[in-house]
Amino acid sequence: MEGDKVLGIFIERPNRFEALVNIDGSIERVHVPNTGRMREMLFPGTEVILVKSQNPNRKTRYSLMFVYKNNHLICINSALANKVFEDALLTGKIKWLNGKIKREVTYNNSRIDFFIEGEEKTLLEVKCATYEENKITMFPDAPTDRGKRHIDELIKAKKEGFGAAIVVIAFMDYVEEFTPNYKIDKAFGEKLKEAYDNGVIVKAYKCSISVDEISIKEEIKIYF
Repeated sequence: MEGDKVLGIFIERPNRFEALVNIDGSIERVHVPNTGRMREMLFPGTEVILVKSQNPNRKTRYSLMFVYKNNHLICINSALANKVFEDALLTGKIKWLNGKIKREVTYNNSRIDFFIEGEEKTLLEVKCATYEENKITMFPDAPTDRGKRHIDELIKAKKEGFGAAIVVIAFMDYVEEFTPNYKIDKAFGEKLKEAYDNGVIVKAYKCSISVDEISIKEEIKIYF
């Protein structure tokens, strides 16, 4: 992961896209690359790791990349989940799917993360999970109409003869199970179960996490 890493102390999050962080006694406004709430881990006084931007014209010099929770690193940069999934597919860590990879494809009225042209033409959505309770990771951590719409599209694709899959990437190394976050968005959880019941593949993975590299570690159990 490119960029100098800097340790800081989280102070507050004035809006979804920015946080105030204490870096060696100086208060810095930093970018937050995750629109989720993250209230269960972003407390005042929490240790975080920032990555310094290499763009001198950027509004904020740093991005909040990792949060320490119970002595474990959690990556909060949700945009990296697609890359982690694609790397796992290309290196053979994910064995149930293969073929030519197309990114960001349009299907009906939605933009879907991947289209895999293999033995079966498969539309696939990646979800990044940062929420955790008692070694159980959950998604989402904020209501998501977009997430529900994408699931509807995948159900439709499956009925039209395509393969369809939803892959949850937990950006932490210690979780053992995944379940939808019914407390935050009950309708999303019910929609994910509907997709599973209609033949959409649903998989979840935890990751190996370091400040320099993130990669899929192993598949974890799913329950609805």
